[in-house]
Amino acid sequence: MRNGIPAAGLSEMAHEIRDDAAQGLARYGVALRWLSGTRAQVQTLPATIGRQRVAREFSWQVDEPRQLGGSNHAPNPQELLLSGLGACLMVGFAVGATVQGIQLSTLEVEVQATLDLAGFLDLRPGAPVPMTGIEYTMRVAGDGTREQYEQLRLQAEAHSPNAMSLKQGVPLAGRLAEA
Repeated sequence: MRNGIPAAGLSEMAHEIRDDAAQGLARYGVALRWLSGTRAQVQTLPATIGRQRVAREFSWQVDEPRQLGGSNHAPNPQELLLSGLGACLMVGFAVGATVQGIQLSTLEVEVQATLDLAGFLDLRPGAPVPMTGIEYTMRVAGDGTREQYEQLRLQAEAHSPNAMSLKQGVPLAGRLAEA
């Protein structure tokens, strides 16, 4: 156990995935229920990791700041997206450090983005709807070197499903169903 991560478990999982590609497929989901205004209740759905079904019983709320019509009671969708990116980078960094035998004492990730609300509100032709840039900063301390930490940062970004989904884009499909 290093950095609170069971290194033996990581190794075992890697072997299972190498032997059977289906063991490396994970599916996650959430269900949102509108409360009122800009507020929603989010509930995780059961996940599947390989052939195992994993209960994920977590819930939280989503809201917007008052300036955007909300009541400012919870993070907004963009903050949740950024937290998902930051958490994914953090996990990748911590796992990489563990695999390399590096003990961390501090690992912090700060993520910021810019959004042009004119695009969201369709107020100006050509205004961008997506965020126009996402930046992150990692602060790390431990028994590794600066060079090791930079290599871990690059590796965490390159292998982060969330970072690569944002950076490269992923297909999005939607449908409408009767309530």
